[in-house]
Amino acid sequence: MGRFYTNYSMFTGPREPDSDNLIECQTPDMSSNGVALLCKLYPKSARKSERVLELLGRGAREYYRKPEAHCSTWCYFTPSSPKTNDDLVIAGLEVYDRRSALQAQVDDPEYFQAYHQAVKAEDLYAKGEELVAWYQTSGFLAREQHSIPFGGCLVFLTKLICKDRDEVLKLLDDFVPFVRAQEPEILTYALFTRPKAPKEVLLFGRCIDEKAAHAHSVTSQHTAVVEKLVKLVENDLATSTSMWHEVDDSFVSNKAGGTQVLKDSRL
Repeated sequence: MGRFYTNYSMFTGPREPDSDNLIECQTPDMSSNGVALLCKLYPKSARKSERVLELLGRGAREYYRKPEAHCSTWCYFTPSSPKTNDDLVIAGLEVYDRRSALQAQVDDPEYFQAYHQAVKAEDLYAKGEELVAWYQTSGFLAREQHSIPFGGCLVFLTKLICKDRDEVLKLLDDFVPFVRAQEPEILTYALFTRPKAPKEVLLFGRCIDEKAAHAHSVTSQHTAVVEKLVKLVENDLATSTSMWHEVDDSFVSNKAGGTQVLKDSRL
């Protein structure tokens, strides 16, 4: 995939998912059976990207929001500044409270199988999907039951290649309480790892807008974290973060099916 960055970085100012816990009290227990799936899809054109998003949105509304889907988070996003067809990518993070939910969706003919049939029939992809399983270790997907608003937020993904992953996790874990208590416009701040890549840490974050992201990046607490982090990682922090726009059908919650409960409560 191409790289997509705004004028600042959060840390400077495939076919089959590989198999590899939230410390916050209200989050799904992913230490035993839960799993998060990071997906990247590569549409052939801007028009076909719109079609992919249309198909994905239908599944989000009619399948993934159901409690029986065991999906607490279905967050898809597009690059903040795509320039050419070569830059076209749709990414998403799906969080399930049990691994069996992944197989259940594969077996579903009405949405999952129909989606892939449409992708093939309409020749929507330039290349195959990339799917990687991650497991949440700390941070928060949502401060309460739901991370509202859904859709339209700015998403940031940071991938760290650690010299010592435990040290990196401890540093970021110590930073999470500040984010949670002092930065209400940071809606999501969750850390993930995976056994098949023991040096990697994935940070998945959501915020209200670019202004909130910039404000987060220039706090003295964040600056102090960066000064320590740069000594603990092998990759370049200046290019470790990609910025995305969340699509409207996304939802981020701490409870599978929670968004349906939220919807019903507004009737």
